[in-house]
Order: sequence, then structure tokens, then C-alpha cells
Amino acid sequence: MPEISSGDQEQLRLPLPFQGVNVNFCKNPHCPNFGVEAETERRRRGRPRADSNDRSSYKVSGTSDEAILVCRTCGITSVVKSNKAVWEEFDRHLQALAVPHGHRCRNQTCSNHTKPLDSHPGEYYRHGMNASGEPRFRCRACRTTFSASKGHTRQRTSHENKTVFQLLVAKVAIAKIAQVTGLNIKTVYDKIDFIYGQCVKFVADRERRLPTMDLGDMRLCTDMQDYMVNWPTKALRKTIQFRAIATSCLNTGYVLACHPQLDLRFTTVEVQKLVDECDDLLKRPAFREYARLWNFEDYASALSLPSNVFRPVREDQESPEHMTDDRQLPEQGAMVHIDYLAIGHFRYLRHLLGRAERVTFSLDADPGLPTAVLASWVDKAMVKKLDVAVMSFDKNCTIDEKNDSVVKSNKLKAQAEEAYPFIHPFLAWLTYFLLMSGLGQMSGPQRSEHLRTVGVDYPYINKSEPGKRVRLYTDDGMRTGLMIARVLHDVSLHQVDRFFMQIRRSIAGLERAPSYPRRASRKWYLYGFYSPDMVEKCLVIFRTYFNFIAKGKDGKTPAMRIGLAKGPVRFEDVLYFE
Repeated sequence: MPEISSGDQEQLRLPLPFQGVNVNFCKNPHCPNFGVEAETERRRRGRPRADSNDRSSYKVSGTSDEAILVCRTCGITSVVKSNKAVWEEFDRHLQALAVPHGHRCRNQTCSNHTKPLDSHPGEYYRHGMNASGEPRFRCRACRTTFSASKGHTRQRTSHENKTVFQLLVAKVAIAKIAQVTGLNIKTVYDKIDFIYGQCVKFVADRERRLPTMDLGDMRLCTDMQDYMVNWPTKALRKTIQFRAIATSCLNTGYVLACHPQLDLRFTTVEVQKLVDECDDLLKRPAFREYARLWNFEDYASALSLPSNVFRPVREDQESPEHMTDDRQLPEQGAMVHIDYLAIGHFRYLRHLLGRAERVTFSLDADPGLPTAVLASWVDKAMVKKLDVAVMSFDKNCTIDEKNDSVVKSNKLKAQAEEAYPFIHPFLAWLTYFLLMSGLGQMSGPQRSEHLRTVGVDYPYINKSEPGKRVRLYTDDGMRTGLMIARVLHDVSLHQVDRFFMQIRRSIAGLERAPSYPRRASRKWYLYGFYSPDMVEKCLVIFRTYFNFIAKGKDGKTPAMRIGLAKGPVRFEDVLYFE
């Protein structure tokens, strides 16, 4: 798309669509304007008559720093987004699947860069042997040569790759890995880079099958987790903290995606330079070329805001983001604004699960997640094949309080079965819940509004989710009470919370850092990483291990349950995948 000049921007009230992406529309799935894109150009001057067809369905309000799109039909508001930034974030996640792996022309500007040797042998010809006796090939298009060698061929200690992989996911610190294997620290880091590259290739080869698979109904859960990186120098003792968003399949436990809030293709200094060169800060936020990434002005603005600004005041509160004076932006990699991270994450899932029938999202109570799902899965929502629920529970319960909650839940189930002895126990539970909660006495529209705005306590819980409360955004009032109760029963964050818990327990550098009273809110962790890119590498490595190698109590891995593997994968299968 050609660059929009400042003069052109004055004629636009909203950003233009980019690569077919436009997320500026009403996010209320019960509104006639849901999915109807707002007009990008300004209307002619003068107030139209009330019965005029020239009246816009939306109005734009708010300050120039935070434009708000208001639906004239239902009154729901949403923050105006850059469509270009949304597409860029989605494309960043898609790169792991889009680029074919295998031996190919290494010239990124060559037309053969995306054509592997195995599937396009006519694009290359043999060109002798390298020093290790492996065949060399030359590209017919640009004449670049490359060797068809395995990634571990030049490693002098390739036999230690498996050991490093195993120790890394067994919560052994980097220094201890070097001590156990007898390798120096640099070699350990080099091997982690190699393992990371192999995991990327292996997982991409498997997950490229997902868009073509018949997945049936999918129950997904999404949450976020914070990660901290130690300050790189003592001169500026401020930690680097960012988030990662992950989505798991509730039926199989397979972690479909885990995306950290970090783009390693840039650095913050490079972003600031690019922002200054194109005068990005003179443009409205949604019209900026680099609206997706944090710059130093964003950091300074966040620090100057009063503390109460960070409290969510509406459902779509994505900006400004929380930032404190004891944190700094990373030197390696650039931080992505959390709202664009979320929308890009859900658009990636839409691409990955294109053939799923009905999809139910269970979301943590992070502001902005429901609207990000509805903006990305609008086609499913319009045909009534999407449910979006936000769940909260008491995360500070002790083990005794959790056990008491389970006992109360079991007593309530027994009462339900006693009250309705002639139907299936599960139906008895749901019927009793509808009676006790009052949802069964509400009309369809009343129930829909109540679930969306107030929510309901759901009493039948497991030990990991005491005090479960659910808000359902997609009840249109047309389904029966039992159907809605079944949706509420299935809402859970168990699988994604289990994945995040396993990360803390399995990767030493990602364990939650302890707080020290003498350092106030500053944190430093002995085993913590100093480079932000290590967080992304370890997340990719552990997701591969979690999905394909680690077996559950049933003897199966999540990849086996979802249909991406026939049996448990060995460490060697990943390390020497070609």
C-alpha cells in the first residue's frame, strides 16, 4: 500500500484497510453493526437528517492521542487500531510456518529462496563437494552456492546436544549445564541456539498440517504470563519485563501458540531512529508506520501518567500500558504493544484452525482479550459458531480452601441429583444450577445481557479453579438454558495455566523472581537471563518438549491427542530433523 501523506491523513478519520485487514468495527456480536467496517473517509460537512442514509453508523471521539470508535446503534466503544500494525504482527507469527525449511538458496532476494531443493530440484544443479565430502549445489537463478549438510555436522560435541536439551527442560541453570557436560558457557549457548532452530523447523513441519485438518469442535483457553530479564548493566538497575500470550486446546492439552511481547527483528534504538526519520510522532497513533512497537516516547509518556490511569475503565482498555520507573525497554529486540500482540495472536489461531467447526474461547480476565478475539474471528461469530467467555477465579486460595471448595461443589452435585433423580446426573447438575442462579427464569435477551455485563458464579469447580466466575459475550438469547449452562461448565483455563506452571517449574531462567525487601520493587534473579531473546528461545524449546515429547498419565503426548503425531517423539527426532 502506498504511504499515506499527512495531507491525506487529514481527509481520513480512520486508517485504511491493509492487506485485507480492517479491525475498526463494532465488537458487540449482538449488534447489527458487528463486522460492518467503519467508513475511513470523513463525511461531507453539515448535519444529516435523522432519516438520511448518509448518516454514518459510527462516530469517532476522544483525543488525538486515543481515538475511540463509537457504534451509534449499541453505544459500544473500541480503541481505533492501525490495520497495518495488526497485519504486521500477524505476519510475524506466520513466518514460522510460511518459510519452507530445508536446503534452498540462501539469497533472500532470490526467487528460489522459498523453493527447497527437495521439492524443486530443477532450480538447482550439483556443484562439487565441500571439505566434509557433502554435496554442494548452485542456484540457477542467482548462481549462489550452498552445501546440503546437516546442521550438526560441524559440531565437535554434537553428542552433547541431547544432554543440553534434557537439562534445559529439567530446570538446570546454564552454568550447571556447562559444569555437567564439561562445555564452556559459550558452547552451551551455541547449542541452545541450535536446539531452538531445530525446534522451529520441527514444529513448523508438523503444524503446517493444522489448517487442512478436520478438527471438529475446538475448546481453547488463553492467558498471559509475565517474564523478567535481569538488567544488563549495573549503571541502570532496571529490570526488563514483558508478557507472553499462549493458547491451549482444552480437549488435548496441545499448546497451539505461545507468542512473547518481543520482536527480535528490531531493537528499541532502531525503532526510535525509524520513528524519528518518518516523523511518526507527528501522526495520530493509529496512522503511524510503527504503531506496533514501543519507542522511547511511549515509555516516557507511560511513566508520566498517574497511577490510576492504568486501571481498566472499559472492556477495550488496551492503552496506555502499565510501566513503572523501575523497568526499562530492552536493548535487544523491540517490545510490541500488548493490544497488537493479542490481535495478531488470535488472527494466527484463525489461520491455524481454519477448518474447526464450533470454537469456544475461555479467556483470562485481561482487558482487551474478548475484543481481540471478536475482531479476529468475526466470520465465525457472525454464523453463530463462536463462543467467547471470560473466566476469573480466586488465585490466592490456600490448598485447604481449595479442598473446601471441592467439597462444597460435590455436596451441591449430590443435592442436584437428589432433586432430579430421573435424569442423567450431569443434566441434573445443569438444571439445578439454572434454578439456583436464576438464569432459568430469565428471558433470552435478559440472560444474554446479564451474562455479558454481570456474569455468574459457577459452582461446579475443580481444585485448580475455586471461586469460578464466568462472563459470556456471545449468548444471543436463542439457545436453551441447558445449552448455555453446558457452555459455562466447559469454560476453563486449566490447560494453559498448566503449561505456564510447567514453564516456571522446568526452565530455571523463567522461574518467578523473588522480591528482596532492601531492593524495594526492584528484582534480580540469580538464574535469570540477561538477554531477552533467551526467553523466546526457551519458550519455543519448551513448547516443543511439552507438545511432542512429554507424555501424560494416559501415555500420550498432546501432539498425539490432536493428531500431529502417532507416538511420543524422541529428543533425537527433533535435534536431527531435516
